[in-house]
Order: sequence, then structure tokens, then C-alpha cells
Amino acid sequence: MRSAVAVLGLALLLAAGCGPVRQAPSPEEAAILDPGSVLARHNTWADSVQTLWARAALMLNFPTGEAGGKRMQHDLDGHVFLSGRDRLFVHGTVVGQEVFQVGMNPERFWLWIRPEVNTVWTGKRGGKGERDFVLSPADLMTALGLRRIDLAPEDSADLVAQQRHYVFTQQRRAGSLLVPVRRTWFDRATLRPVRVDVFNDFGKRLLMAELLQYVRAGQADVCTVYRARFFGDEELDLVLRLTGVRLDKEIKPRVFEYRLPPGAKERDLDVRADDLQSPDPAPPGPSAPPGP
Repeated sequence: MRSAVAVLGLALLLAAGCGPVRQAPSPEEAAILDPGSVLARHNTWADSVQTLWARAALMLNFPTGEAGGKRMQHDLDGHVFLSGRDRLFVHGTVVGQEVFQVGMNPERFWLWIRPEVNTVWTGKRGGKGERDFVLSPADLMTALGLRRIDLAPEDSADLVAQQRHYVFTQQRRAGSLLVPVRRTWFDRATLRPVRVDVFNDFGKRLLMAELLQYVRAGQADVCTVYRARFFGDEELDLVLRLTGVRLDKEIKPRVFEYRLPPGAKERDLDVRADDLQSPDPAPPGPSAPPGP
């Protein structure tokens, strides 16, 4: 339930080296952190996790595209690998056979599923294909809660102090409107993210992720149980459970290299549909989420 203690609306101006500013708190607000402090403490924690290795249990639930709104669920075992802010690789197996990959590096992102489809959907980082991709690896990394919140000079931010949470909303102007970019719920006791929402350029929600359980791994707290929903014309649900988390394990760079699996077809999401010589399976984007 939202507390009436404080609603702190403000602009965080980072241009020209300016830090976040706010009016002096009233006496009843004295115990509430200011937005700059919340942001700084989150970024310090996010920066403390530069690599992550973990075993993973994944549950994917997605529409089949068939009439009647039928959905399909797959339970997979695999691993999660993370390095820095722009390298992520998650894979899943069934009875020891790899059937699912999603990953990104600074140049490219991709998703691969098999055996029925055996197609790799891929594209350049930062391109239109990545933004239209319902299971964007960049959004998945944001869902893990370990990404910094860096405000551009044109961004503003709003902080709401609830009874148990700080709700921090990064905003950007779209025409005459101020639309959300990313909204994060922080536990007030620990300042760890417990929910993250991501929005497109028009303020439409693309992702809602809940971070349900934290454990201590080395010198940092890491969430090990996630529940996320990716939004497009259809919705894709993901439950992720991590075990054996290591923050000090060396991860070989080749883990994050894009390679086309033998026999798989490649669908480049940055190529216009009228440039394709033959129809490929629909990409797992807003109009057609993936399904093995």
C-alpha cells in the first residue's frame, strides 16, 4: 500500500556533470533517501557483479499460435553466463540435448530453438529488430536486476517512497508526453531491486520481472529466483531459478560468440521482409512469440 509519507517528483540533471538535485526534505521526510542516493547505491551494487556463472532451471510458457489461445510449456535445464553489461548467454537442454539458446554480445543478439523449427532469429545490437524482439536478451539482462540505471541528459526521474519500497521511474519525453523508460521497485531495507518494468518509446510495457529471492554469493547479493513476462501481441512467461552461483568463475569469451548451429536456418530481423527471397518462420516478436 502506498505511503503518504512522500512522493518525490524531480528531474535528475546529469548534463555537464550536474548531479541529481532536489528540494530540502521536510522533517517527516528526513528518514527517506533522496533519488540520487537510491540510484548511486543501486549502481554500486550492479557494478560489483561483473561476471556471473550459474546452473539454471527454466520454464518457458508461450502461445502456440493455434486457434483457441492454446499455450505450450517447456521445462529446461541449463546455465546462465553473464560478463559485463553487454554479454549474456542462456541455454537450456532436455535430457542432455541442447534445444534453446538466447544470447548477446556487443555486436549481435540471437535466439535459437530446435528441433521442430531449428531457426536462429538474430540481428544487430541497437537495431529495430532487437527492439521488436519479444525475448530481447537486453531486456532479459535488465530483468536480472544487475544492470546500472544510467540517465541520459534528456532523461528525468521520479521517486515514490512506499511503505516497503522505493519506486524509481526513469522517464523520457516523447513529443509533449513524458513516458516511462524503466521502472524499478527497490526494497527499502536492502535497496535491492524486487521488480523491474521496461517500456518502449511510446510508454508501452515490454517486460515485467519479479526478483523473488536473494542469496549471498561471494561479496554480493544475487537474485536466484525470477518470474518474468515479456509483452508483445502475445505474452511469453519465463521462470528462472539459479543454483551454484559463482561471481569469480572465469568465463571464456567464446561463450558469447554468435555461431549458427549445424543445419539451422538464420532469420536476420534487421532485413526487411520484402528483401527475403523465401519465407522463414515468423520471428518471436510482438506478432509471433517463439515456440519449440
